[in-house]
Amino acid sequence: MQRTGVWLKASALVLITAIIAGCGFKLRGALDVPIAATELRLTLPKNTPDAFEHFLMLTIAEQGIRITGDADYQIKIDKIYENRRSITLDEKANVDEYELLKLVSFEILDREEKVIATKLQARTERIYDYDADAATASLAQEQQIQQEMWQTLSTRILRQYIAQIRQLEATR
Repeated sequence: MQRTGVWLKASALVLITAIIAGCGFKLRGALDVPIAATELRLTLPKNTPDAFEHFLMLTIAEQGIRITGDADYQIKIDKIYENRRSITLDEKANVDEYELLKLVSFEILDREEKVIATKLQARTERIYDYDADAATASLAQEQQIQQEMWQTLSTRILRQYIAQIRQLEATR
């Protein structure tokens, strides 16, 4: 009787694993990059924040995409917008919560600089509690959130790039 229960559990585990693998499940972060998108030219504005550039380059490398000057496609970052504003105040009119907003506008071009996709945007926003009595800890928290936001934006930009290239290649 005990062997039947163990065998049944093992069979169920194998079946569930096969179903999950069969439906194309992948761990978060792993993107399915088409061959046409494995090389990329990248153009950034002069005022690009170092943290954004770092996370964008890191995300590109993690996905196995190589940055090269003679790639078929280019991501051209047009505008990077950041905003931090207070959204709630405590009874003493001190800031209680902040909202952080980051927005990146970009386009995708082909080898001849012809626009493939324009007016693309990646956006992220976060709200966090601010404690004036622990300003150093709140500053460290904000810096951590800022890094996470740049990383999120980098992934969103790359996902849009891959989707656009996949769509373009499907029509050829």
